[in-house]
Amino acid sequence: MDGAHAPGMVPLDLNALGAAYYTGNCRKWVCAPKGSAFLHVRRDRQKGVHPLVVSHGANSPRSDRSPFRLEFDWTGTADPTAFLTVPEAIRYMGSLLPGGWPALMAHNRRTALAARDRLAAALGVPAPAPDSMIGSLAALPVPAGFFPAALPRTRDPLQAALFDRHRLELPVFTWPALSCRLLRVSAQLYNSAADYERLAAALGALGAVGRPAGS
Repeated sequence: MDGAHAPGMVPLDLNALGAAYYTGNCRKWVCAPKGSAFLHVRRDRQKGVHPLVVSHGANSPRSDRSPFRLEFDWTGTADPTAFLTVPEAIRYMGSLLPGGWPALMAHNRRTALAARDRLAAALGVPAPAPDSMIGSLAALPVPAGFFPAALPRTRDPLQAALFDRHRLELPVFTWPALSCRLLRVSAQLYNSAADYERLAAALGALGAVGRPAGS
């Protein structure tokens, strides 16, 4: 299961989840350095999973750890710095609000919902998912003709214009199954309502490019 965004965005209990395989990223909502992530393999599946780089753990005589841990924990030439920062990142992020991690996740979700509603109004589209499905990020469909669309395998012109003209960085994806593009926003503690107001204003300015004259 690809759970890249879940750690730090929603409560995550891998034992309750029961997934055979799960991978999550700690550089997103936990704010650890790039390269800090984890792979969870349920105990009954660990025997068949090995790292791409086979190192001394494969024939280690140690018996204080499982073969799975011995193979994955230390592969010799890998730099573990990013992983070693994760406990401190968890501690630090959890200290930013009086309520700890639950308060931080709730704050980010409220901000994401408010941003979604503001941007839906700017794009002239309804919210595409119920509030119960939103964590700390939200995607919105870009109306057809709102701004020139991307050619295959090229950077989306709307994404490029938002950055080049307004210095706003956010992803715009092509979604072939729905024949549309999606604009995605994220909310972390350092974001404010003013950030999304600025984005809404930029979308209003750029949206005029795709509207017929006099509309």
